[in-house]
Amino acid sequence: MQRVQFSAFGTPEEVIESVEIDTPPPPGDGEAVFDVDAFPINPADLLTIEGRYAVKPPLPATLGAECVGRVTALGQNVSHIGVGDRVINLGRENWCQSKSVPAEQLVRVPEGIDPLQLAMLKVNPPTALLMLQKYVDLAPGDWVIQNAANSSVGQCLIRFARAGGIRTINVVRRQELVAPLTSLGADAVIVDGGDIADQVRTITGGAGAKLAIDAVGGTAITRLADGLTDGGTAINYGLLSGRNCEMTSHQLVFRQISLRGFWLVPWLTGMTAEEKESLYAGLAQRIADGQLRIDIEATYPIEDIKAAVAHARREGRKGKILVTPNGPLT
Repeated sequence: MQRVQFSAFGTPEEVIESVEIDTPPPPGDGEAVFDVDAFPINPADLLTIEGRYAVKPPLPATLGAECVGRVTALGQNVSHIGVGDRVINLGRENWCQSKSVPAEQLVRVPEGIDPLQLAMLKVNPPTALLMLQKYVDLAPGDWVIQNAANSSVGQCLIRFARAGGIRTINVVRRQELVAPLTSLGADAVIVDGGDIADQVRTITGGAGAKLAIDAVGGTAITRLADGLTDGGTAINYGLLSGRNCEMTSHQLVFRQISLRGFWLVPWLTGMTAEEKESLYAGLAQRIADGQLRIDIEATYPIEDIKAAVAHARREGRKGKILVTPNGPLT
């Protein structure tokens, strides 16, 4: 079978490769084997290949925080899933055709839902939902400001906020992104620049935003924080700029703005199995109801992984890049 790996840090399409390895052995006690139907290429994957993510894995390394698949075999003492069930894997290293894992890592997801959307269920939707719900007590009519609003997390956040009556100001880098995000449900979309604070005051009638969500780092979070009300909260969950977060002493000391960091891993680690199942069942239902959808630009076979990661790095994409390692999904 095929597995994607890299043996050196560097430009993703240059160092990544698909290699032949043995198929997984029969599952042992408490284990399960599943075939991977689809996996997305996320920014964290690309940063990891480049050696710029929070953790540098030992080489050669296999990537992939999320996927969707079907259970093909079960070991003894596994009762919460069955052979043939569609599942997402809460473990990592999912860029392959088949995996053997502890069965407790697998969460069953409903049938009849687009599997490509389910392949992107683990990371971005709960990231958006938890940042929106767990840091600031927001009421209908309150304002949230975010950058990288055209990203998968950004689009999820727009959808979740609108469903809860929360209003969003969405910062993008290109004018052509304004109309698509407005049609998605964004209350306001502005192009990044030095006048963000003035625009936010105009949009909110002087109230400002209670929560700012930053995926860029550097001075981007400084500009977002300028649009916050005094005592507001800024959350950083990514460093697309490659720079650490920069906030001013005036913002932190005199305006009492709080800076928090978000990483999904400790949130999931702190949940019980029942809480995880409830979280993902609720998110899957949002897909079924049409509340949640992440745009997809292209899918690739695993043999074309170099082209896939090159496409994922391309400026101006209008959707995610996914790989279907066992063939196209129908």
